[in-house]
Amino acid sequence: MSFASKYFSRYKTYPQIFKNNPCPKTGIILIIPCYDDEFIFKTLNSLEKTKKPNCKIEIIVIINSGEKTPKHIIEKNQQIFEKLNEKLKSKFYKTFNLLVHNVENTPNKLAGVGFARKLGMDEAVRRFDFLNKPNALICSLDADSIVSENYFLEIYNYFEKNIQIQASTFQFQHNFDKKLFSAQEIQACKLYEIYLRYFRLAVKFTTYPHAIHTIGACFGFRANAYCKVGGMPTRQAGEDFYFLHKLSAISKIGNINKTIVFPAPRLSDRVPFGTGPSVDQIIKENEYKVYNLKIFEIIKQFFDKIPEFFKIDSFIELIPLEIIEFYSEEKIINDINNCKNNSANIINFTKRFFSNFDTFFIIQFLNSFDETSKYPKQNVLKMAKQLLNSKNIKTSNFDIDEIYKEILQLDLREN
Repeated sequence: MSFASKYFSRYKTYPQIFKNNPCPKTGIILIIPCYDDEFIFKTLNSLEKTKKPNCKIEIIVIINSGEKTPKHIIEKNQQIFEKLNEKLKSKFYKTFNLLVHNVENTPNKLAGVGFARKLGMDEAVRRFDFLNKPNALICSLDADSIVSENYFLEIYNYFEKNIQIQASTFQFQHNFDKKLFSAQEIQACKLYEIYLRYFRLAVKFTTYPHAIHTIGACFGFRANAYCKVGGMPTRQAGEDFYFLHKLSAISKIGNINKTIVFPAPRLSDRVPFGTGPSVDQIIKENEYKVYNLKIFEIIKQFFDKIPEFFKIDSFIELIPLEIIEFYSEEKIINDINNCKNNSANIINFTKRFFSNFDTFFIIQFLNSFDETSKYPKQNVLKMAKQLLNSKNIKTSNFDIDEIYKEILQLDLREN
């Protein structure tokens, strides 16, 4: 039985796309969804310039549209597909083997980047299953993200050195090339990136063990791990968030802590949330408000009591009132007691506790505080400055570039 046979028999998948067999030396397959995006040629050019690891590389580009996609975008997709096929015929790309597929008329409830990623990743699993390579690597990139020349080398070497790691995130910095993007887009995206790093560092501050970046262009995993968690969800946005947190349940998520991906900072309406819509929102509103740091402090107070929850029977008074009001007293007592009753020691209890009070709990709790609450959202620079101050990193003012530099360095240091 092949390593992926259970996955393909148990979960909903789609027919095989490519009939050619992969090269036996293939060790990395990179998936790139593409929707109305000619930037894909810049992305592929940057991949072409990368240094070669000790394996062959395939890149699968999934050009995609739905049943409600406007006609001009469908035509644009077809033009991109034809241009990529011309490059294939001329053997333009030498660093990797390029595979291109154009899927059209996807049902509206499925159409989107999650579906495109799933198509490509399922196909990558099929190809590695043919080669019987369960530990081979599948990576995710976006059509508007360029990479460093060491991109494949860093990924290959990291997974070779860390055999136990099943998945890893990759460090990033948005592409602030003034020749490609407007000053307005760049400034807005700096605020958004400050938020991304603030959010991860704030989650890490709570002591939650899976504080990771969840960016569609910045992660990779072993083929077998993909099968174990049931594959990529077909969501129109946030598919990377859900998928990475499913992976975190079976393995510690690693982190390649060198900047190897440079996503575009441009505004976009391709997905409901993420970089593009956030940049658009910041430009329109001329500010960016984010989760209040005080809420993360409440979560930390809750998580800090984990050893005492395990030791004592009456623990409700140890739980912050805000948590109880959000979760309900009866439910929180039952859930913590269930963790205790099924745990022989504090290590098992902690693992079970965090499977209950996970990232989704954190997000829901954060979202329960609106503008009329005790802890409304605050300006991103103010929150980032508070977080930096808590680490004894002093910033002189609310200068975007200064805070961006400091929080970037803090995030790179604190894996």
